[in-house]
Amino acid sequence: MARPGDRRPLITDHAIGVLASGGARALSHQAVDRAAGLATGSTSYYFRTRRDLVVATIGRIKEHSRAAFDESPAPVTVTPRTAATLMADQLLLLAGPRRDDALAVFSLLPEVEGDPESRAQLASCLFSRELATNLLVDLGGSDADGASLDLIDFLTGILFGLLFGQRRTEDAGRTSIAEALQRFLVVNVAAAGS
Repeated sequence: MARPGDRRPLITDHAIGVLASGGARALSHQAVDRAAGLATGSTSYYFRTRRDLVVATIGRIKEHSRAAFDESPAPVTVTPRTAATLMADQLLLLAGPRRDDALAVFSLLPEVEGDPESRAQLASCLFSRELATNLLVDLGGSDADGASLDLIDFLTGILFGLLFGQRRTEDAGRTSIAEALQRFLVVNVAAAGS
């Protein structure tokens, strides 16, 4: 949690906006200063290097993801249908109100390619493998750890479609996304159990 007067959350929130609107090439300390309305040098005071800024921005996106998940109503009973509905709601948040977070993540992919630590952090800032594994265990999957990677890849693919692909122009309603996720869960949990 940020201390009063700490500008790190403000800076990283504006870094997300810069990434979302201009991609990784647009991200600079000066661009974030301008976007945040801060004096020149403010961003570099808190984040000395570009890598420091990128790492902190990834961490901020992860905080947003955790808060969005914590604010969502947990299903009373975990079934493929209730889990799929919860995930569909999170995907629609990422394609709507949290769109900048999602776009920032995609724009940072080439930026972290040569940095295994940052790459791992970026890979887990929108979707949690731990939560995916726990969900699959709750649904009765025997290889929940392995299947969790498949689930995250599936979620990432749907998100990409919502942002850039077919789902952007076609019906991207909650029901159709939830139905696709439910089919995925039913097939994968059944396959893991056999």
